[in-house]
Amino acid sequence: MNKLVKGSIAGAAGIALLLGGAGTFALWNTSDSLTAPSITAGHLTLTANNNGVWKTLAGDTITPSTYRIIPGTTLVYTQTLSIDAVGDGLKANLTHTGLAAAGPLADYTTETLEVTSSTATVDGSTLKFTSGLSTVNVKLTVVFPSTVTGTQGQGSTLDLSQITFTLAQTP
Repeated sequence: MNKLVKGSIAGAAGIALLLGGAGTFALWNTSDSLTAPSITAGHLTLTANNNGVWKTLAGDTITPSTYRIIPGTTLVYTQTLSIDAVGDGLKANLTHTGLAAAGPLADYTTETLEVTSSTATVDGSTLKFTSGLSTVNVKLTVVFPSTVTGTQGQGSTLDLSQITFTLAQTP
């Protein structure tokens, strides 16, 4: 073989080696899976025990359907709520609805909600839970003020069956 053919073959082989080697360039890599446990979401439930009682300020138990409120009267409703709150750092706000729009007498009454618990930390109406089951006592005060005049509110009703307690998580 002549030198030109031998040189061409050697040059082609060298180019082929260079091109083939460029496609096989590799970097190290590795992987491994974690063995971490799953995360489970907590929960928040509220149950009214239907053991609520309406009383006068003097402590007399009343039956709302037969009691006739007059100006200057304050009525107090006490109710126990059962709360199942599971979640680290879980806080919730307890509110009520139902009186403000529950009949014409609502225009003349004011209401306040007081919350206490021996199993949850209470700050106003915000509760912070430390364990699963909590008992919360609510005291709802309704005042028919003595400042009404003339015939304001006479014969009006305040539908007490519409009271709803709501517990909503807060940040």
